[in-house]
Amino acid sequence: MSKKILIKVPCPAIGDTLCSTPTIRKISKSYNQKVDVMAMRPDIFERSPYIENLLPFQENVEGYNEVFDTFVRSIKTNKNMDGGNFYDIPMEIKLSNFEARQIHALSVGISLYPDEMEYDYFPSKQTKDSLKIDNNCIVIHPTDSWPNRTWPTTYWQRLVDLIKTHTDMKVVMIGKSHKEPVSNKEGQIVKGLIKLKGIDYNYSDDTSGNQEDASVLRPISELYHVLNNAFGLISFDSGPIHLAGCTDTNIFQIGSSIRWEKTAPYRKGTQLYKFHFIGSDCKIFCGTDPKYSVKEHGTINSLPYYPSCLEGYSRFKCQPGPDEVFNTILKNIKNG
Repeated sequence: MSKKILIKVPCPAIGDTLCSTPTIRKISKSYNQKVDVMAMRPDIFERSPYIENLLPFQENVEGYNEVFDTFVRSIKTNKNMDGGNFYDIPMEIKLSNFEARQIHALSVGISLYPDEMEYDYFPSKQTKDSLKIDNNCIVIHPTDSWPNRTWPTTYWQRLVDLIKTHTDMKVVMIGKSHKEPVSNKEGQIVKGLIKLKGIDYNYSDDTSGNQEDASVLRPISELYHVLNNAFGLISFDSGPIHLAGCTDTNIFQIGSSIRWEKTAPYRKGTQLYKFHFIGSDCKIFCGTDPKYSVKEHGTINSLPYYPSCLEGYSRFKCQPGPDEVFNTILKNIKNG
């Protein structure tokens, strides 16, 4: 007799939510049954063959034999689960290491091998809009975000100008067209698209045509098809990078203080499939080094905050310039 199993995913962001899909798949396969999922982003899980019911997120639930809370901020030791067939691998994963896939898994008492780390996403059929995008298009995600993952507008404009001048590629822009305040215990930023010239297709998440009106949001499935149809995506570590990891497109990730191995998607059993990391001379990756968490917070159980470079430089030296990014893109265009 099947158990009633619920998995709770308390993440509002695309990337963090996608990072839960390997854990959901592993639990479903281990119990040999579908599970219910309660999520803040249920659209990520639509059409999943591992899920019986999708439910809106709430804290307190009843009526289940097993309830698994993912992305728990205090990671407990691994445990074998009744009815499951899990490997009990001792693994010390702290939030300062930023490996969200393992955080989801360890939260429910399991861990993931590299060949279990690929994301699941099951898109709906393409729309007419996404069919406009083809292999002669390159997608950019130019947003204001946390300072360690934000380029100046001049850098993004320089990159667009280089693409338009030296290639035949059309430039597609994605992102949140409306401004969105985001807070944590250290401070607040306002996320949103950076306005640029020379954009061929605007696929921001507002389909109303009014960049100040977020009343009509673009479906995540449409964004998937835009990415899958295009030659590649250029972005800092972000939700679209993770979604692109469900496609066959090239990923050009702009370097930041986060070590790329902690966030890069797995495809075909590796993080290197069509993945191109463009870094800089700074190889410290302070955002994923526990000693900086101790320096900032007194404990390794916390993420450092990034109002400025943690090494004290006037800018984030871990970020490359637009010319370095373009040269990597151009090399891959020429190589087909």
